[in-house]
Amino acid sequence: MSNLLIVIPARYGSSRLPGKILKPLCGKPVIQHVYEACKNTGLGDVLIATEAPLVVEAAAKFGATAILTSDACKSGTDRVFEAAQNRPEQLIINVQGDEPFIKTETVLAVAQLLQQDPTCDIATAAFARPDDEQVDDPNIVKAVLAKNGRALYFSRSRVPYKREKTEENLRVPYWHHCGIYGYRRAALERFVHLPESPLEKLERLEQLRALEDGMVIKCAEISPSGPAIDTAADLAAAEAYYLKHCAPR
Repeated sequence: MSNLLIVIPARYGSSRLPGKILKPLCGKPVIQHVYEACKNTGLGDVLIATEAPLVVEAAAKFGATAILTSDACKSGTDRVFEAAQNRPEQLIINVQGDEPFIKTETVLAVAQLLQQDPTCDIATAAFARPDDEQVDDPNIVKAVLAKNGRALYFSRSRVPYKREKTEENLRVPYWHHCGIYGYRRAALERFVHLPESPLEKLERLEQLRALEDGMVIKCAEISPSGPAIDTAADLAAAEAYYLKHCAPR
């Protein structure tokens, strides 16, 4: 039996776009795209964790297993932790339910990092982008990485700041964070029992809670994928992205 479990937190009652995970995207619900990318890894069982019976019913229609979790879960990570209770797996991957373009290769890279690096409490992913206008978008989270891939900081701001605008400095890319996390079971339990940290409250980035508590987060380098779904505009952008990059030719 696999020692790795993939959990997709799928909150139906999203504030910005209610029911977004069941919105149709090129013939399938958004959550089905995520589920199929995870299932294709062959890493182990894949669970959808939700607060809504409607999502459980929809998942069954495309062959997925979904379980009901508490309405009291404050975040996707809390939902993942609840779903993983009474399960034997020691490695748990959290794949966001609103990321329909998540690549199978990305999930595999995060799992491999967690499996092969015993110093890593939490594995995640990032990709390099040139210095462009997207760097200043606060919805795109930037990662500052050490040479061994350890995360030093995550921010909505432009970090690191390039004090001298030399040709060489301007060529240095920024690391854009991808919101997938792999946890050792002990690290996940430790994380969800920590209080919100000061930096987490400032940036509204929960991974900063782990860094402030001294946990080791390492990033796998991946290639970028398509847009996540937060708003109706995102859904329209996702349709366009799919037709341009993913539709059968």
